[in-house]
Amino acid sequence: MIQIIGKHYIYRTYGSDLFKHKTKTMDIKDEYEELTKRLKEIVPFIAFPIRELVQELRKKGQVITLKTELIVKDVYNSGDISGIVCAMEQMGDEALVCGLTHLIISSKHPLYKEIVDYQNKRIKRIKKLNQSNWN
Repeated sequence: MIQIIGKHYIYRTYGSDLFKHKTKTMDIKDEYEELTKRLKEIVPFIAFPIRELVQELRKKGQVITLKTELIVKDVYNSGDISGIVCAMEQMGDEALVCGLTHLIISSKHPLYKEIVDYQNKRIKRIKKLNQSNWN
């Protein structure tokens, strides 16, 4: 298989057949950008880690629970690579950056609905990408 990535298409060859797949990366990055801008306007804010993030951080020796308050200091739009990523206030000697999908936001947060909508869409997108025949 040969894969060539263009601006809006991925071209793949399987044997002698050429397939052209339209990518949504540019549209998705633009979609993420609006929420990223709105989040940047209200940082810092408090978030809580999801179970998988707690498990990973514990493996690295961090003392953390599901009730640990993380203070989001900045947000970045990585597009379709990792979605919206959040930089937290430093924990001990280490900085923590994770995807917005790995955080739980209070229902009192001013962008709660938009964040939950983003998280649900992002999780579905990741599942879809993982189920696609990319290999």
